[in-house]
Amino acid sequence: MNIPLLIFFNFILSWFFTKLFIKPFKKFIPDIPNERSSHKVIKPRGGGISFILANIIVSNIFDQVNFVFLLPLSLTGFIDDFFNISRFSRLFIQIATSSFILYSSKYINIIKSNGNFIIEFIFVVSIILICTGIINFCNFMDGIDGILSGSFITIYIFSSFLLSESLWGIAGALIGFLLWNWQPSKIFMGDVGSNFLGGTLIWILLNTNTMNDSIGLFFIACPILIDPLICLMRRFITRKNIFEAHNMHLYQRLNKGGLNHQQVSLIYIFSIIFIGIS
Repeated sequence: MNIPLLIFFNFILSWFFTKLFIKPFKKFIPDIPNERSSHKVIKPRGGGISFILANIIVSNIFDQVNFVFLLPLSLTGFIDDFFNISRFSRLFIQIATSSFILYSSKYINIIKSNGNFIIEFIFVVSIILICTGIINFCNFMDGIDGILSGSFITIYIFSSFLLSESLWGIAGALIGFLLWNWQPSKIFMGDVGSNFLGGTLIWILLNTNTMNDSIGLFFIACPILIDPLICLMRRFITRKNIFEAHNMHLYQRLNKGGLNHQQVSLIYIFSIIFIGIS
């Protein structure tokens, strides 16, 4: 496989699609700042559709993993960007996607080999709940310029060495998007993008060659997973509504404390790089 070409075509298409979507999305899907927002001006959301389309097109040309199975999850996010669909509908699609990825992976055979239905049921339900949580955590982390797209580029690069060279393609597509999403951003990825990235992370964790590889990649992704997990636990302990939108994630508090979007995003990106190298 020609990795430079895979990266290049993903990058060019994603960059072009994002540029194309900025103006119409600002009109039809504006992200209007409120008291919880980390931005002060109206910007378009839904830009994640650009790197999704780019990767699906190029991956089919190069016969690579194209993540087309994530389209229902992504489209649900895209519709949510427009109309704010019900929490139940979002959760149903997230659970269905998590279940599909699990049952398509080799780990389901390992779980079934136990021979005990109760243990198998507990493992399956636990993994699906964790995977659903990961999708939502990625959504929670998409709050400032470049933090999620920059973090996932790094995750994909590390994952490509342990799993599939196809991930270089989606990394290239994200780089093309990041040029428009870095501070000062021109567009946000929206739920369509964060859902897609969460789904790819689940696929990565459940399709490695060994359990050790899955654990290692999970630790690499920890900076974007631990933040929302700790925040969720703190809100649960203090008896606050865990489903209510807020701005108490660490990255949001760092931004409110005086660090700009670029500085906060770089903290998370370099944390992932440090863990990956370690």
